[in-house]
Amino acid sequence: MNELAVFLLRDINNAHRLHEDYEEETEHTLEVYFEELENYLNGSDSGPTFSDHCGIESQYFPPADFFSVNELELICEAFDKMMLTYNLTIDYPENVPVSFLYGVMVKTLDAQTSLTGQGMVHFDYCSGFAPDCVWKEFCPCLEVWNREDDTSDVDLWDQDELPF
Repeated sequence: MNELAVFLLRDINNAHRLHEDYEEETEHTLEVYFEELENYLNGSDSGPTFSDHCGIESQYFPPADFFSVNELELICEAFDKMMLTYNLTIDYPENVPVSFLYGVMVKTLDAQTSLTGQGMVHFDYCSGFAPDCVWKEFCPCLEVWNREDDTSDVDLWDQDELPF
Protein backbone atom coordinates (compact mmCIF):
# COMPACT_ATOMS: atom_id res chain seq x y z
CA MET A 1 0.00 0.00 0.00
CA ASN A 2 1.17 3.50 -0.84
CA GLU A 3 2.91 5.14 2.15
CA LEU A 4 0.83 8.31 1.83
CA ALA A 5 -2.37 6.24 1.90
CA VAL A 6 -1.23 4.72 5.21
CA PHE A 7 -0.58 8.19 6.66
CA LEU A 8 -3.95 9.50 5.46
CA LEU A 9 -5.79 6.52 6.92
CA ARG A 10 -4.02 7.07 10.24
CA ASP A 11 -4.85 10.80 10.22
CA ILE A 12 -8.48 10.11 9.34
CA ASN A 13 -8.72 7.56 12.12
CA ASN A 14 -7.21 10.03 14.61
CA ALA A 15 -9.72 12.70 13.54
CA HIS A 16 -12.72 10.77 14.86
CA ARG A 17 -14.71 12.79 17.37
CA LEU A 18 -15.25 11.00 20.61
CA HIS A 19 -18.61 11.38 22.32
CA GLU A 20 -16.86 12.67 25.44
CA ASP A 21 -15.27 15.45 23.37
CA TYR A 22 -18.66 16.71 22.29
CA GLU A 23 -19.97 16.56 25.84
CA GLU A 24 -17.03 18.66 27.08
CA GLU A 25 -17.15 21.30 24.34
CA THR A 26 -20.90 21.93 24.36
CA GLU A 27 -23.15 23.48 26.94
CA HIS A 28 -26.48 21.74 26.87
CA THR A 29 -28.86 24.62 27.36
CA LEU A 30 -31.96 25.57 25.47
CA GLU A 31 -30.24 28.77 24.32
CA VAL A 32 -27.31 26.84 22.82
CA TYR A 33 -29.69 24.45 21.08
CA PHE A 34 -31.65 27.31 19.48
CA GLU A 35 -28.43 29.12 18.55
CA GLU A 36 -27.15 25.99 16.75
CA LEU A 37 -30.50 25.59 15.02
CA GLU A 38 -30.64 29.24 13.96
CA ASN A 39 -27.07 29.16 12.62
CA TYR A 40 -27.86 26.03 10.61
CA LEU A 41 -31.11 27.40 9.17
CA ASN A 42 -29.55 30.75 8.29
CA GLY A 43 -26.56 29.11 6.62
CA SER A 44 -24.27 31.28 8.69
CA ASP A 45 -21.18 32.11 6.60
CA SER A 46 -19.07 32.90 9.62
CA GLY A 47 -18.88 29.34 10.88
CA PRO A 48 -15.89 27.03 10.82
CA THR A 49 -15.17 24.54 8.07
CA PHE A 50 -15.26 20.80 8.56
CA SER A 51 -11.47 20.92 8.49
CA ASP A 52 -11.56 23.23 11.52
CA HIS A 53 -13.60 20.64 13.39
CA CYS A 54 -11.69 17.50 12.48
CA GLY A 55 -8.18 18.90 12.12
CA ILE A 56 -7.46 17.48 8.66
CA GLU A 57 -6.74 19.94 5.85
CA SER A 58 -7.66 19.33 2.23
CA GLN A 59 -4.18 20.34 1.06
CA TYR A 60 -2.82 17.06 2.46
CA PHE A 61 -4.89 14.99 0.04
CA PRO A 62 -3.21 14.44 -3.33
CA PRO A 63 -5.25 14.01 -6.53
CA ALA A 64 -7.16 10.75 -6.84
CA ASP A 65 -4.90 9.39 -9.56
CA PHE A 66 -2.08 9.19 -7.00
CA PHE A 67 -3.83 6.19 -5.40
CA SER A 68 -5.01 2.80 -6.60
CA VAL A 69 -8.74 2.07 -6.69
CA ASN A 70 -8.36 -0.18 -3.63
CA GLU A 71 -6.59 2.60 -1.69
CA LEU A 72 -9.26 5.12 -2.69
CA GLU A 73 -11.99 2.77 -1.47
CA LEU A 74 -10.23 2.39 1.89
CA ILE A 75 -9.72 6.16 2.23
CA CYS A 76 -13.33 6.96 1.31
CA GLU A 77 -14.68 4.33 3.70
CA ALA A 78 -12.50 5.64 6.55
CA PHE A 79 -13.47 9.24 5.74
CA ASP A 80 -17.16 8.32 5.76
CA LYS A 81 -16.81 6.62 9.17
CA MET A 82 -14.97 9.67 10.51
CA MET A 83 -17.72 12.00 9.27
CA LEU A 84 -20.34 9.90 11.04
CA THR A 85 -18.61 10.60 14.38
CA TYR A 86 -19.45 14.29 13.75
CA ASN A 87 -23.06 13.43 12.79
CA LEU A 88 -22.25 14.26 9.17
CA THR A 89 -22.61 12.26 5.99
CA ILE A 90 -22.40 12.71 2.23
CA ASP A 91 -25.31 11.57 0.08
CA TYR A 92 -24.00 10.54 -3.30
CA PRO A 93 -25.35 8.68 -6.32
CA GLU A 94 -24.65 4.95 -6.35
CA ASN A 95 -22.94 5.03 -9.73
CA VAL A 96 -20.23 7.55 -8.78
CA PRO A 97 -16.71 6.22 -9.33
CA VAL A 98 -14.60 6.14 -6.18
CA SER A 99 -12.07 8.58 -7.66
CA PHE A 100 -14.85 11.14 -8.19
CA LEU A 101 -16.26 10.54 -4.70
CA TYR A 102 -12.78 11.00 -3.20
CA GLY A 103 -12.58 14.48 -4.74
CA VAL A 104 -15.97 15.49 -3.36
CA MET A 105 -15.07 14.17 0.10
CA VAL A 106 -11.88 16.22 0.11
CA LYS A 107 -13.87 19.35 -0.88
CA THR A 108 -16.13 18.71 2.12
CA LEU A 109 -13.20 19.60 4.37
CA ASP A 110 -13.40 23.18 3.08
CA ALA A 111 -17.19 23.43 3.43
CA GLN A 112 -18.55 25.56 6.24
CA THR A 113 -20.07 23.13 8.66
CA SER A 114 -22.40 23.48 11.62
CA LEU A 115 -22.15 20.52 13.94
CA THR A 116 -25.07 19.31 15.95
CA GLY A 117 -25.27 16.93 18.85
CA GLN A 118 -28.61 15.61 17.69
CA GLY A 119 -29.58 14.26 14.29
CA MET A 120 -27.48 14.24 11.15
CA VAL A 121 -26.32 16.87 8.68
CA HIS A 122 -26.24 15.60 5.09
CA PHE A 123 -24.11 17.02 2.32
CA ASP A 124 -25.86 16.19 -0.94
CA TYR A 125 -24.43 18.96 -3.14
CA CYS A 126 -27.48 18.75 -5.40
CA SER A 127 -29.60 21.83 -5.99
CA GLY A 128 -31.81 20.06 -8.51
CA PHE A 129 -30.27 22.10 -11.34
CA ALA A 130 -28.51 19.24 -13.10
CA PRO A 131 -26.33 21.26 -15.52
CA ASP A 132 -24.40 22.78 -12.59
CA CYS A 133 -24.50 19.76 -10.28
CA VAL A 134 -21.27 18.70 -8.58
CA TRP A 135 -22.08 15.08 -9.50
CA LYS A 136 -21.96 15.99 -13.22
CA GLU A 137 -22.99 13.03 -15.43
CA PHE A 138 -23.75 10.93 -12.34
CA CYS A 139 -26.45 13.31 -11.05
CA PRO A 140 -29.74 11.47 -10.56
CA CYS A 141 -31.61 14.67 -11.52
CA LEU A 142 -30.01 14.62 -14.97
CA GLU A 143 -32.43 11.98 -16.25
CA VAL A 144 -35.43 14.09 -15.26
CA TRP A 145 -33.74 17.27 -16.46
CA ASN A 146 -33.10 15.83 -19.93
CA ARG A 147 -36.52 14.22 -20.30
CA GLU A 148 -38.48 15.65 -23.19
CA ASP A 149 -42.02 15.29 -21.88
CA ASP A 150 -44.22 17.52 -23.95
CA THR A 151 -47.41 17.89 -21.98
CA SER A 152 -48.16 21.44 -23.09
CA ASP A 153 -50.98 20.30 -25.38
CA VAL A 154 -52.50 17.89 -22.87
CA ASP A 155 -55.45 19.17 -20.85
CA LEU A 156 -55.17 17.44 -17.49
CA TRP A 157 -58.47 18.78 -16.19
CA ASP A 158 -61.29 21.01 -17.21
CA GLN A 159 -60.14 24.61 -16.82
CA ASP A 160 -63.41 25.52 -15.07
CA GLU A 161 -62.83 22.92 -12.35
CA LEU A 162 -60.24 22.88 -9.64
CA PRO A 163 -57.82 19.95 -9.77
CA PHE A 164 -58.65 18.87 -6.21
